[in-house]
Amino acid sequence: MTKTSKTDALIGVCQAIRAEGTISDTHIGLLEASFGVERVQKALEALNDSRIKKYVFQPSGRVVWIVVGKERDYLVMPAIDYCACDDFYYQFDRGHVCYHIIAQKLAEATDRFDLFEDDDQIFDVLTREWKTIPEEPPSKKKKTEQTESTEDTV
Repeated sequence: MTKTSKTDALIGVCQAIRAEGTISDTHIGLLEASFGVERVQKALEALNDSRIKKYVFQPSGRVVWIVVGKERDYLVMPAIDYCACDDFYYQFDRGHVCYHIIAQKLAEATDRFDLFEDDDQIFDVLTREWKTIPEEPPSKKKKTEQTESTEDTV
């Protein structure tokens, strides 16, 4: 399945969700057929955990979507089906859609996201923060620290 057909499937399911007002098992099944069970479950988990944020900056009206991931916050641009995650970066040329994009589209279809309205003056500060890639993900850092402390006691 190509990225275009996957994106079309996602758009169609989201339109149905919006019309019906809920995410049904049928919708989930259609999404899983297009994107795989694991990816859809991660998207639903992000949705259920309220990890999708919509920032609206005034007076410009600029909109930024963020999906809070396991390692950091991910910038999602739904109009172009872009995500700042590594999964998207390494797989987009293969028709890949990451779970952050799926989660954002589901959040928008169901109106289940946290809305933040901020002044344009802090737009640059926040986008710089969202675009910054941490040197070492927190989970890897913890594992490294645990390994080092274990080695010290041996």
